[in-house]
Amino acid sequence: MKTKALSSGVLIVIGGILLSMMLTRVLLNPIIDQISWFGESGINGITLFILLYIIFGILVIPASFHKYLSGIIFGFTLGALIAWIGSMIAAIIPFLLAKKWLKPYAQKLLEENPKLNGIERAIITDKWRTVALTRFSLVIPYGALNYAFGATQINLKDYLIGNLAMILPAIMYAWWGSQTRIIAGTVETGSRGSSYTISIIISLILTIWLIKRGHSISKKFESFDN
Repeated sequence: MKTKALSSGVLIVIGGILLSMMLTRVLLNPIIDQISWFGESGINGITLFILLYIIFGILVIPASFHKYLSGIIFGFTLGALIAWIGSMIAAIIPFLLAKKWLKPYAQKLLEENPKLNGIERAIITDKWRTVALTRFSLVIPYGALNYAFGATQINLKDYLIGNLAMILPAIMYAWWGSQTRIIAGTVETGSRGSSYTISIIISLILTIWLIKRGHSISKKFESFDN
C-alpha cells in the first residue's frame, strides 16, 4: 500500500512535468509571448507576479504551477528566487489570517486532511523543523498547509524559519519551467550535448527523491496521530 501511494505520487508529479514539457509547443508557446510582459517589465512585472502568487495562496490554489511558470517567464535563477520569495509571502498571510480571524476554518483543514494528521502534535516538540519538513514535501498541500499551521501552537518566528525550506521546491519547479521554455524554442541555446542530457536525468532523480522524501514525511506525521 505504501509503495502504491509513493508510486502514484511520483507518477503524478513527474508525469505532470513531462506532459507539460511535451505539450509546450502546442499549449504554452502561443501564450509565452503574452505572459512575457512579466519578464520584460522589470520590477513592475515581478511585483505583479508575486502579488498573483499571494492571491493564489489566500485562495488555497496549488502553488506548484506558479513556481513552474516563474521558471518559464524569468528563467531558472531569477525564476527560482521569485518563486521562493512569492511562496514565502503567500504562506505568511494565510497563516496570520488563521491566527487572527480564521482559526475555525484552519482547524477544520487540519482535521479533515489526512496528510496533515499529526502535525499539531509534531509542532509541539520540533517547531520550525516540522514546518521545514512539510515544505520539502511535494505531496502535502501547500495552500491548505498555510492555514492549517495557523491552528497550531507554532509562533511566527519559528514559522518563518521553517518556511526557508521552500527554496528546494522553488528551485525544482523553476528549473523545469526554464527547461520547458528551452524545449518550446522561445529561448536560444547552444547545442545540447551530453551535459544537458545528464542534467535532465539528474533533475529527474532529484525530483523523484524529493517526492519519496515527502511521502515519508507525510507518513511520519500520520504516525504522530496514532
